[in-house]
Order: sequence, then structure tokens, then C-alpha cells
Amino acid sequence: MSRRPEMALRSRELLRELMKGRHDTVTLAKQVGLTKQAIQHLTSGRRTSCSRGTAELLAEALGVEVGTLFSHPASENSNTKEQKVLLTIPEAAKAMRVSRSHAYRLVADGDLPIIDVGRKSSKKPMSRVPVEAIQAWIAKRAAAQS
Repeated sequence: MSRRPEMALRSRELLRELMKGRHDTVTLAKQVGLTKQAIQHLTSGRRTSCSRGTAELLAEALGVEVGTLFSHPASENSNTKEQKVLLTIPEAAKAMRVSRSHAYRLVADGDLPIIDVGRKSSKKPMSRVPVEAIQAWIAKRAAAQS
């Protein structure tokens, strides 16, 4: 019997930051159809993965792309154990809960690194922000607020 692949939570800190001010554990659990304990386990790190469907519901409830919060498990045929996920600057702004202009300012000031990715239909590359950089920025901001 094969088990359905689960989505791995990228960062419990990011999940907690996205919940802050908008959702508490109980309201988020009700919104996505989970138990309060399931949400608590994800935010505490006791649980680090969930089904694809649950990941989609959580991301939708928090207003972010699934790839912002979760990574796909590496397939058996994969050559890489961990895939680097990159977000557009507007997606990064949404994940960081800042305005687009603030995110562009962070990039311009060098506080948020970008990677230029080539596109098939254009000679101009598209700038992307690594999820790890977003997580580091959120952790830095949370530490400054403490």
C-alpha cells in the first residue's frame, strides 16, 4: 500500500507570523477543517508535514501560495534532496505581510536578496526572492519586536 506524499512545512516561524493578528489557532483550525491540536502541532514543530489538500487549505486561509509555506517531498527519482523555492517580489511581500513598495525597497537596499531567473519568452530575467531569505527577514523582525 503506497502512502500519499505529504507536504513539508518550510518554517513554523513563518506560519506563526502569517497567523499573527489575523488568525488564532482555533479560528484557523475551524476555517480549514482541522483540530486545534493539529494547528498547534504545526506551529510548535511537533508536526512538520500534512497532506497536499490540507496544505492548500492552510495557504488559502492565510492568503499565500502553497509554495510559500510548504515544499513538495523529494520524489524517489529526484537528484536533489531539497528544492530551492523562489518567489516573485509581490509574492514575497504578501508572505512578509508588507506592501509591495516596501518589499521593492528592501530589495533595492540590499536587505532582501534576489536571484535573476531567465524566462523562455523574454531576454529580460525575472527577479525572485529565496524563501530562506524571507524566513530570515521575518525572524529578524520578530526578534527586533521582542
